[in-house]
Amino acid sequence: MYEFYPYITKDASIGLFSPSVDDIYHSSYGAATEAYQKFIFPAGIERLLHKTDEIRVLDICYGIGYNTKSFLNYIFYIKNKKYFSKKYKNHEKILSLYTDTIPTDNMINSKNINNIDTLYTDNNKKQENILSNNINIDKIYSDNILDKIEEKFQHDNVRKNFFNNKIKIYIKAIDNDKILSFLSPFINSKISENLKIKNNNINFKNEKISKILNGEKSQNSDKKSINKNTPKIPSFLLEYPDAINIALLDSIIVQYPEMILSTELTNILCDKKLNKFFSKYVARYFKLKNKMSIFSNKDDFCSFLHNIYYMYLSKRYKSDLKALKTLDINFELKINDARLEIDSDVFEYDLIFLDAFTPSKCPCLWTIDFFKLLYNHLSSDGIILTYSNSAPVKNAFLNAGFYVGKIYNPIENKFTGTIAAKNKALIKYPLSEFDLGLLKTKAGIFYRDTDLKTSNEAILSDRKNEVEKCDLISATLYKKKYPN
Repeated sequence: MYEFYPYITKDASIGLFSPSVDDIYHSSYGAATEAYQKFIFPAGIERLLHKTDEIRVLDICYGIGYNTKSFLNYIFYIKNKKYFSKKYKNHEKILSLYTDTIPTDNMINSKNINNIDTLYTDNNKKQENILSNNINIDKIYSDNILDKIEEKFQHDNVRKNFFNNKIKIYIKAIDNDKILSFLSPFINSKISENLKIKNNNINFKNEKISKILNGEKSQNSDKKSINKNTPKIPSFLLEYPDAINIALLDSIIVQYPEMILSTELTNILCDKKLNKFFSKYVARYFKLKNKMSIFSNKDDFCSFLHNIYYMYLSKRYKSDLKALKTLDINFELKINDARLEIDSDVFEYDLIFLDAFTPSKCPCLWTIDFFKLLYNHLSSDGIILTYSNSAPVKNAFLNAGFYVGKIYNPIENKFTGTIAAKNKALIKYPLSEFDLGLLKTKAGIFYRDTDLKTSNEAILSDRKNEVEKCDLISATLYKKKYPN
């Protein structure tokens, strides 16, 4: 039987625990929040939209779809600013904290950072620290960032009709877990406060997830939590419209019509202990399972689903559906080894989200050879984003030909990921001299997979042997010799 272990994170979005790798998919402080902070906000989506009406995205390790859905929801928000502004006030000021703030030396307090590889230093920048534990957004940010974006577009003759044009979006999502990917459109992003307070009453036997559910920190969860006094991501960005979930579901069904008859999927969706984790409106498709079996071809089958959709859902989400029509979404899901799938791909991508399990668990997607493959599939002005700050990952990106930098999170006041690009100008926060020196230690030895077929166990073993045989200085000795 398929093992599915969901839990409610602190921002009321759904996180998952994976028994196969004995680790969590998402941070306990917020699955959706993590997607925005580490992938969507640093992606520079506004920059892309200023240049083109077409964006191609590669989502590696799709999981339950948070990165893809957050990406679509953020563009949905930008495109339909007036619709959201009627309901939510001051949300632009909160978002401007992510998109406008320039970190300085004084913002990074080394005493509060346990991993020295996350430090950012730049002696050429000596600016005033405008962030503190208690941020007064109204005093610091008085401009409406989306007004500035729209004004900029309106003064550009080529892009003046931006808000009237459709945005073409192509997303290729890759994952090797079919059932988990099939569940992605059903995930409930509107957990009620009552459920959030009661939290997870499911009796998971695994010790690690039990600690998470009890609000404790496991050894692999985040070492720092977000300050309670800092501004949070607006709720409408965390609550994905069911119109987006339905759009993804329609695409998946067309590609995998057998999903509707999957016994494993049906059992999970019908499990009373799990129903709070799924949208009841999207799950209605599966209550008609028996009727669907009468159709002999895919076209009739999909037409039936389309009619059911409008019968049960469209009135409830009329506004969302109307707004979603401003996006031309082409979503393609591939259930495959990401190495094999990308090796046979012929496209270049503007954004690549690399959200695989940590290198110590899944090194096959963090090797220099895989990064060289990604280099060939990244557009000249595209970027790769990942949550990993590890030295082997940064060094592998550098040796694969990328310019490499760090992702800054103003809410947590630290660097929380890595960015790689072909265009040096896209690296806002480059690696420091200390970072580069650390990459030349044993810690910087990267993972190798020359034929893109090597098992995780073999990759880990090979790196361990290389570390033991090399005469490089250790990371510990380096930090003592060259304190930052």
